[in-house]
Amino acid sequence: MQVHVATRFHIEGSALAGTIRSHPLEFDSRVTVTSPEPPEKITHLVRVSENSCYVMQSLLTPVKVNSSATLNGQPLHVGASAGARAPSTA
Repeated sequence: MQVHVATRFHIEGSALAGTIRSHPLEFDSRVTVTSPEPPEKITHLVRVSENSCYVMQSLLTPVKVNSSATLNGQPLHVGASAGARAPSTA
């Protein structure tokens, strides 16, 4: 079994100026299986793998992100990212 994952991102602004913004444009996942098993069994395996992958599911389903930072053991009050969104409750 081989798994290939690729992503494309958009990035703009300046890190030095503090205006940098980036976001993913798309993710590609490709699974290649060589097996004597019937296609139905491999389809089930791939489906279960994708459904139990916490990375894939986090990308497919918005999740709350809790972020904190410290400097020399003291909390930094960075604030929320400009593009931060809470998960939809719909």
